[in-house]
Amino acid sequence: MILRFLAAGATLLIASASLAAPAMAATSANPETWSWGAIYSADRAGKAKGKVVLDRPGFVVNGKLYDFPGRKGCSWLKFRWVKENGGKGYKTYRNCSGTKPLTFSLKTGFMLSIEGKVCRGTARKMTGSCSAWDGVWAQGG
Repeated sequence: MILRFLAAGATLLIASASLAAPAMAATSANPETWSWGAIYSADRAGKAKGKVVLDRPGFVVNGKLYDFPGRKGCSWLKFRWVKENGGKGYKTYRNCSGTKPLTFSLKTGFMLSIEGKVCRGTARKMTGSCSAWDGVWAQGG
C-alpha cells in the first residue's frame, strides 16, 4: 500500500514537472518589452523610436534613428541612464544618411532609468536643435 502511494506521488511529481518546463521556457523566450518614442529634434529633421527589452543580463534598448531627406547636417541621438548600482552610462549615435534609418542595439545592463534626446549636427558633433530629455524607460513606470 505504501509502495503504491509512493509510486503515485512520483508519477504526479514527474507529470507536473513536465508541464512546468514548457511554461518556463516560454517565459524566457518572450522577454518583457516596452515601446518608447518617437523623439524629434527641435527642427523635426531627426527622429528616434524603439523598444526596451528586459533580457539576460539586464536591459537592451533597440531602435532606429532617422535623418530626414532634404535637410542639411546629421541626426544625433544621445542616451543617459542610471545604473542599478548608482553609476551612470552614456551613449551617442549619429545618422547622416538622409534616407536610411540607423538601427541600433544598446546593452545597458540593469538600470533604474534611461532618457534620450535627438539633436542636429555635423558629421563630427552635435550643434543644436535638440529636443528636451525624454524618458525612454524608468523602473516603476
